[in-house]
Amino acid sequence: VNGGSSSRAINKGYQNDILNPYFMHPNENPSLILVTPLLSGNNYHSWSRSMTVALRSKNKLQFINGSLIRPLDEDHDSLAWDRCNTMIMSSIINSVDAEIAQSILWMDNASEIWKELKDRFYQGDVFRISDIQEEICTLKQGDSTISSYYTKLKKLWQELDNFRPIPTCNCDETCTAITKIHHYKDSDQVIRFLKGLNEQYSHVRAQIMLMDPLPNICKVYSMLVQQERQSVLPIDESKLLFVPQSHSQGRGNNNSRGRGQRGGRSAAGRGKSNKVCTQCGMTNHVIDNCFKKYGYPPHWQQNGVVNNYASNNGVDDQFQPEVNEEHTTNEQDSGMLA
Repeated sequence: VNGGSSSRAINKGYQNDILNPYFMHPNENPSLILVTPLLSGNNYHSWSRSMTVALRSKNKLQFINGSLIRPLDEDHDSLAWDRCNTMIMSSIINSVDAEIAQSILWMDNASEIWKELKDRFYQGDVFRISDIQEEICTLKQGDSTISSYYTKLKKLWQELDNFRPIPTCNCDETCTAITKIHHYKDSDQVIRFLKGLNEQYSHVRAQIMLMDPLPNICKVYSMLVQQERQSVLPIDESKLLFVPQSHSQGRGNNNSRGRGQRGGRSAAGRGKSNKVCTQCGMTNHVIDNCFKKYGYPPHWQQNGVVNNYASNNGVDDQFQPEVNEEHTTNEQDSGMLA
């Protein structure tokens, strides 16, 4: 817009009109950083996209694309233009690295700064497209989580779409060409995402690729995140069974009463060596059968010699009923103890 009358027509009542490009919110300040990360040179494309979105939300794109020209000096609205232009310049300078900021500090127009940065850091479409396609094809999950791996791919896909958007079809409503193009694109993304996964997901990957039709990328991502969560569920250490070292070999050692060799009654022979009581820590029984928790049977209490021997030598109490089963007398036990 050039000329006083046209400028006044645009800016009439701009102080309260949020749709007017000259409108400035009271919270605006020159030290505001609009986007992160800052422009460092090799991230120009993503930085430019972020800045464009931020300035569009403030209705200030006209100041960087040059469509809103500064009014004449005698126009009262030139002051409003200067204020908005300066605010945008400050936001751009604060959103780039310090070294880059020094090279644009003395420029007086936001659109000139924007053009300068584009001319300096913009990479040709063909070269950048080739780099993106190569990154997409070579990207693997590696040490990344499913979420991190998907985010990296999604970023590359979106940047490629920015360079090569799917065109709008001008045919009648019966044309399905664009719909099929979108379908092929979605399928390609699913395949690329699955092929880059680690081998631990090979079974899930094969199941998904056998589906007809293929689910969309969001559904595939959700399925894999659930699979990842199931494979890394934390273990509740309070529920782990503790096996004392002194009892880990069962009753078949030489320090026992020699009964591990009798009639195949060792812990291994009985197939009970995998049981550990969480109440007393003894092997070959579980807490539901623990005498120390629920009490000893009457016949057990009468056999004092056996009980004393078991408690002094750490022998599993659950094997003591074998004394009665074999009708071992107190005198025999005393002889063995001797």
